[in-house]
Amino acid sequence: MIRLVRRPLIPGEFDAERWIPPVIVGLGLVAWGFFQLGLTTPACLFRKITGVPCLACGGTRCVRSLAGLDIPAAFAYSPLVAAVAIGMIGWSLWSAVTVIRGDSLRLRVVTDERGARQIRWAIGIALVLNWIWLYRNLPV
Repeated sequence: MIRLVRRPLIPGEFDAERWIPPVIVGLGLVAWGFFQLGLTTPACLFRKITGVPCLACGGTRCVRSLAGLDIPAAFAYSPLVAAVAIGMIGWSLWSAVTVIRGDSLRLRVVTDERGARQIRWAIGIALVLNWIWLYRNLPV
């Protein structure tokens, strides 16, 4: 079973809500500045050698589109990267509200072995479906 629960931090547990959102905001600002300066990124070496997109192909163009608030283009370049980036933004906003309010409860995924196996399968299927999308639709 997979459950999303709010619980207090366990002593010694990493407080992700306090530390990861500022890192994500910082990386977002660096990416935004990079793209605003018009700097170019190198081509995918894996795709250059094999002619087949790697699992992260289109990720940079996806992030560039997200930085420009062009959500449809971001999903066209890499649906998985776009979904993860938007999810991380949403989680960061949730975490910021939690920390600002001084809430001691943290949002955690709690699972048994069967749920962990389901999560691994879901991630694997998402990666394969994203790769198929990239292979069929990603412009060179």
